[in-house]
Amino acid sequence: MATGLLFSQEPISWSYDFDVAPEIIELPRLDLEIIQEQDSINDLDKSQPWRYGIERPVSLDLQNQGTWTDLPDENGRLWQAAIWSRGAVNLSVNFDSFYLPEGSKLQFFNEDKTDVSKLYGNKENTPNNKIASWFVEGDLIYVEYFEPYSVATNVVLKIGSVIHGYRMGKVHELFDTNRGLNDSGDCNYDVNCPVGEDFDNYKVIIKKAVALLTLGNGYLCSASMVNNTAMDKTPYLLTANHCLQNSDPSLWSIRFNWVSPDPVCGEAVNSLDIQTNFTMSGTELISANEISDFALVKLYNPVPVSWDITFAGWDRSDLLPQFQIGIHHPNGDIMKISRDDDGATKENANGTDVWLIGGVNAGNGNGWEIGTTESGSSGSPLFNENGKIIGQLYAGQASCLGTETNNDYDIYGRFASSWDSGNTPQTRLKDWLDPINSGQTSIESVQNILGLPDNQITGILEIYPNPATTSLTITNSKYPHLVYSFYSATGHKIMSGSLSNTDNNLNIANCADGIYFLNLVDEDSNQQITKKIVINK
Repeated sequence: MATGLLFSQEPISWSYDFDVAPEIIELPRLDLEIIQEQDSINDLDKSQPWRYGIERPVSLDLQNQGTWTDLPDENGRLWQAAIWSRGAVNLSVNFDSFYLPEGSKLQFFNEDKTDVSKLYGNKENTPNNKIASWFVEGDLIYVEYFEPYSVATNVVLKIGSVIHGYRMGKVHELFDTNRGLNDSGDCNYDVNCPVGEDFDNYKVIIKKAVALLTLGNGYLCSASMVNNTAMDKTPYLLTANHCLQNSDPSLWSIRFNWVSPDPVCGEAVNSLDIQTNFTMSGTELISANEISDFALVKLYNPVPVSWDITFAGWDRSDLLPQFQIGIHHPNGDIMKISRDDDGATKENANGTDVWLIGGVNAGNGNGWEIGTTESGSSGSPLFNENGKIIGQLYAGQASCLGTETNNDYDIYGRFASSWDSGNTPQTRLKDWLDPINSGQTSIESVQNILGLPDNQITGILEIYPNPATTSLTITNSKYPHLVYSFYSATGHKIMSGSLSNTDNNLNIANCADGIYFLNLVDEDSNQQITKKIVINK
């Protein structure tokens, strides 16, 4: 394994003891009992995005609010502000105006310093100067901006709203204890569960195309990266048209590779979480159409070359599949997988061209043989037996009854109808996914990190904080196949698993104070490194 590990990506302010605390904007308390009553109805409807938070207006302008501090030894200055939305389990920020000068840095973190965002820089600037952050846990979010004295242009940061998350990740006290992470039904299968020798090899690759999509308004969907015939890794993301309702794609944020390292397969057991900051912010709408309920957006920034992401292949032939696979994030949960062996059929559902996964209330069949889908799975890809996208989730009645499925139906907008049913490039897929006008009816998936010279595979490996309290972050943007083992000082293995090619948070809240050892192994080279970790609460 390469040497030269970096062990800190902490916000700059953590190294200082400031005399002046940053300004805190306090928002009124929300009535979550009313929200919970609404969700009890809305959560059953897959034809709309799943709500995890409430958008709350805020007026915060760096030019006339917040606290500035000069940092002479850093050759720059620091601006800080904080927003408190009492009772939130997570918070994210929407910027009405956003521009970062070259060399500046923006970061978000929570009050107890256990959750830190990625660094935002000049490359995150967007054409319309709007962007949204991924969320951090807790009900108080700090916004921190660092600016070198040498910047040549003026920063613009105007926050127009925050998303008060009341579920997903953790659970608010008013909700039952099974909500949040592991909120999806017990019949769901984590994506790393086996679904058959005839598909598991495809799954290893295509699961890396699937993403959790937050819509900048407190709602979320699932989505997938898609390949195009130019094979140029244009960052196209396919989801459902109904995910556009009341949302601005400029404020969409995407989270990749959120996969449990210890899969649970249709049991009433909680999946182990590895939180990640493998996120990107900002998209533009390219094409959409109600006729097959599809939306195609393009990320403002290309996917970094070191990220282990897949651009999924597709099949527009409209041939009946032998069987089909769904990969998705039900109820904003960690990535799941579903399989139906009956073979989907073509139907028209109230004017929408769909694939029907037949169940007890529609079509022939008994629903999913493995897993299910739920609200929040909307927009997720449907793959045929060859691992190619043939549609995206539109609606349905499939769900869990304990650890069993309810044997009901799901419907997916058909990729073939999305291809050329529209009359303009803004209402169909073919102009974007076949830019060379090849006429191909299908293409294979492309893995982002393949086909690049070794000297282009750049990245970092970081472990922080150390000493740690309740969580340990391993930032890995360098090694696609990295595994870990966490040991006590006496050599007892406490946990182990695989690590995403991004930020991974290990939950060490149940570990007593003391010395531990983190062993990391690069499976490609079999090289390893062991880091001493101090837990001090």
